[in-house]
Amino acid sequence: MPTYPVVKRIERALRFSTYEGMAFGAVQGIGERFTSAYAIALGATNPQLGLLTALPSFIGAFGQTTSARFAGLLGSRKRAVLLFATLSGCMWLPILSVGYVFPSHESVWFIAFFALYTMFGLMTVPVWGSIMAEVVPSQLRGRYFGRRHRWSTFANMMAFLLAGGLLYLFRDRGLVGFALVFGLAFAFRMISVGLLTTLMELPHDQKGEERLSPKAFFRGLHTTNVGRAMLYFFSMNFMVSLASPFFVPYMLRDLGMDYLMFTALEMVSILAVLWAVSHWGAAADLVGNRKMLAIASVLIALVPIVWLVSGNRAYVGFAEFYTGLAWAGFNLVSVNFIYDATPAHKRTAYLGYFNAGAGISTSLGALTGGFLIAHIPTFNGSAILGMFLLSGILRLSMAFLFLPHIKEVRRVRTVPSAELFPIMMGGRVAHRPAHQGRFHLPLSFHRHSDDPNVKGNSP
Repeated sequence: MPTYPVVKRIERALRFSTYEGMAFGAVQGIGERFTSAYAIALGATNPQLGLLTALPSFIGAFGQTTSARFAGLLGSRKRAVLLFATLSGCMWLPILSVGYVFPSHESVWFIAFFALYTMFGLMTVPVWGSIMAEVVPSQLRGRYFGRRHRWSTFANMMAFLLAGGLLYLFRDRGLVGFALVFGLAFAFRMISVGLLTTLMELPHDQKGEERLSPKAFFRGLHTTNVGRAMLYFFSMNFMVSLASPFFVPYMLRDLGMDYLMFTALEMVSILAVLWAVSHWGAAADLVGNRKMLAIASVLIALVPIVWLVSGNRAYVGFAEFYTGLAWAGFNLVSVNFIYDATPAHKRTAYLGYFNAGAGISTSLGALTGGFLIAHIPTFNGSAILGMFLLSGILRLSMAFLFLPHIKEVRRVRTVPSAELFPIMMGGRVAHRPAHQGRFHLPLSFHRHSDDPNVKGNSP
């Protein structure tokens, strides 16, 4: 069991990690959520909007495969996180300047700078995830990351409201509103970097992280449980990305929304995530990430189908709520499943390959969607709706094809659906202690002596 000083250090690290999640959530809410709108304001075409998703994901994918190596060269995963996070944040400065500095091809320059922003940001993911997977007790991952994500989503929502309000106020001032919100995104990212200095890195063999060769990784995609899970996530990413670049253009162009209406409806999705994510985490801790992954997979497969029904503003609000609910679950349980399924001494390498594969599949999906949008049969007169329908059908196909071959890796309870559904809707988990998963109480209360994260820990 860890000593009392170690437990207190872990509790402090988790608390500050939650604060950092809020700062980065603000970056996403005030910056990343408006990149498609910025591209439209710069005159981007539909193929360029597909490229806005594809190119950053593609470049970021290859960057992530080098994360473990950079961490080894720097002698610390924490140093690598701080370096890449700082470089990523600094990219907001050229992004906000594009419309003023470059007299032509503004959207192309924006896509290039956003690709660099995304690449540096994604390079933090494997090393940060490797650190956090060791610090957070395995039996509390669902609840902790659900709680962290909930606060991050709250900050995302507040920042999103602020950005939407600023863009609406400066709607007649050209790109001034975007310059303001992206300047704030830079400021919040620097706050995030400051909080990342509190990251707690446990003793770790950096050289061991480089032992997973690409050949060994690809060989395991078909023969191991974690490999099959990753192959499923890559396939699902591709199918999702066929349609994902076109939701914002659908709302702003096809439905003719202004920034105020767009912000209000997007808020519904954020509120759904805020409400649902901690409940998904509690349910996953109880019944396992595999079962919750199956539920979430069906829900996200139906997302684009739900959007086909109507363009009525009230109905779009319902579609946004459903979208947030579904993706809150899928994003949480998919990452936690990978944390559970990967060996600790190779986790950074596995996470690097995982995120690289996700980036490549996202990139290829967006490029394919950008090509198909000009050739796909329309649905109700809209090529975008036709793409939504195709994406939904293919998502369902991937779920039914891959999920039967993915197994749970933790010992979990068998819970009837009648008991599980209330937990997902916010009911109390039967085995949860009275403090409701808060992390200021001793973590050793939850931990088992055979937990691999306990053995060998030192201050």
